Amino acid sequence: MSWLPVEEYVQTLPHATMYAALYFTDREGNPFALRSAQKAEAWQLPGGNVEHGDATPFAAAARECLEETGIAFAGAPALLLTHFLGLGSGWPCAKVGFVFDGGVLTPEELDAIVLDPAEHSGWRVRPLREWQKVMSPRLFARTAALAEARRTRRATLLCEAAPPDQGISRTVAR
Repeated sequence: MSWLPVEEYVQTLPHATMYAALYFTDREGNPFALRSAQKAEAWQLPGGNVEHGDATPFAAAARECLEETGIAFAGAPALLLTHFLGLGSGWPCAKVGFVFDGGVLTPEELDAIVLDPAEHSGWRVRPLREWQKVMSPRLFARTAALAEARRTRRATLLCEAAPPDQGISRTVAR
């Protein structure tokens, strides 16, 4: 076996995309989420795919948050969750996500939110138990893991197997 040039070797590796998001709550610790304009039943955290030109996943999270909500997040990067979603999820490759702590939104900050209507039709803050009724099971599992990671101040690795019937595993990093 011989060594391949880096350009050829990279082509043999699995392909994956990355996303980044921010996790916000209100003063009572209730999670904040955005309603998708494409699928009214879908709720999302402010964030999106890491694009060419984004220096880091955190920079992508801050950029997407500004685009989607008008919130210019200037806090320090505090990773709460690393998320891996394998093949078979409806996306053509694996996806790796990084969710950072966005902190607490004040009532004034919530009132100042300006949504991009092409992406989101609304936003809501509600207790975690109420999110369970309206979020997909996978997003609710991520949101619950984020709440726990913030509470314990310990980042979490969440691996979702695809197809969905293979379940979710969670590891807490120390």
